[in-house]
Amino acid sequence: MPVDEGTASPQAANSHPLIGHEAAEATLLRAWRSGRFPHAWLISGPRGVGKATLARKAARFVLSQSSDGGSQAGGLFGDAPLPPDSLDTDPESSVARRIAAGGHSDFRLLTKREDKTVIQIEQTREIVDFSYMTPAEGGWKVILIDSVDDMNHNSANALLKALEEPPSKALFLLVSHAPGGLLPTIRSRCRSLKLSGVPKPGIAALLGELRPDLSEQERSVLAALGDGSPGRAIHYADQGAVDLYRALVELASNAHRLDMSLVMKMGDQLAKKGAEDAFGIMSQMIDQALQRAIKAAAVRRPVEDILPGDGAIWARLVMPDQIPRWADARTEIMGFLDKAGPPAHLGRKHVLVNAFIRLEQAAQAR
Repeated sequence: MPVDEGTASPQAANSHPLIGHEAAEATLLRAWRSGRFPHAWLISGPRGVGKATLARKAARFVLSQSSDGGSQAGGLFGDAPLPPDSLDTDPESSVARRIAAGGHSDFRLLTKREDKTVIQIEQTREIVDFSYMTPAEGGWKVILIDSVDDMNHNSANALLKALEEPPSKALFLLVSHAPGGLLPTIRSRCRSLKLSGVPKPGIAALLGELRPDLSEQERSVLAALGDGSPGRAIHYADQGAVDLYRALVELASNAHRLDMSLVMKMGDQLAKKGAEDAFGIMSQMIDQALQRAIKAAAVRRPVEDILPGDGAIWARLVMPDQIPRWADARTEIMGFLDKAGPPAHLGRKHVLVNAFIRLEQAAQAR
C-alpha cells in the first residue's frame, strides 16, 4: 500500500521552491523568448521531483507576462519590452496570489475529485470549453492538468480535441508520472519536458530550508530515502521516517533470526488508526532497501550507507550468488505488503509480520 507523495496539494505545490531543474526552466524560457511558445507541454518524470511545482511556476510566469500589471516592463525609453531572463515571478504579486487562491480568471487546475478515482469527462469538457473562451485579462489562458495519468479514455479523448485544434493563446501544462501510458496522440501534440531526480545535496538543502528543526544527519537520511524526489523526502520528514528506517535497519541486522517481539511491536504501531501513511512509508523503505542490495550485489559493489553502517547490513543479506532468490523474495514480500490495500484490505500488522517472516526465510536460506 504505497503512499502517493507525488501529487501535491495546490497549496503545497505552490509553496515548495523548485530545485534541480534549471535546464528545464531554461528550455521553457528559450521557447517563450523565441516567440513560438508551444501550446501544450508534457512535463514528465518520477513522482515528487517537482513537476507540478515547475508547471505552476510556468503558469505564474506566462500569466504575469500577459498581465497589465505583470513583468512586461518597457525598455529604457519605454519603447520596447525587456525580454525576461528568468521564470521567477514575485510570489506576492496579484497574479501569483490569485493563482494560489484558485481565483485567477485565466487559470484552471484540473485534477481528480477527492471522491473519484479518475478525472471525469465532465471536468475535462469544462476546461476544454474554457480554453476556447476569450482571455478575461487580454493575454493567455493556462490549464494545468495534475495529472493527465488520471484521465480515463473518454476524458483523454475530450482533451485531445483541444490539443489537435489548439485555441489561440491557450496553454496546456500536462503533468505525467508515466507518460508511456498516455494516448500516443496526446504525447505527439505536446512538447516533451522530462524531469529527472534531484541530487541528494539539493534535497538536503531544501529540507534545511523547509524543516529547519531537522539535524544534519536526519536531512542526509531523508535525502537518500527520497531517492531523487524532494516531495517524497518532505513527506517522509513529516511522517517520522528516520525513526522508522532505524527500526527497519535494526531488524535487518538480525534478519536470519528475527526478534519477533520487535516485529510485533512495529506491527502494532503501524496498525494504529492514522498510521496508514507510516505503513506505506515502511513498505516503500523495505522495497527500496532490497532493491539497493540486489543492484549492488549484481555489480559487486558495496551498498552505500544511508545510516552509518547500514549498507554493510543489507550487503550481508544479499550475496552475489543469491540474487535470483532475493529477487523472488522481494516480489513475495511486496506482495504481502500490498494486501493491506485494495482489494484484499488485510490488517496491516498481519501483512507486515508475514513480510518479515518471508525476509527471515530468505536470510536463512544460505
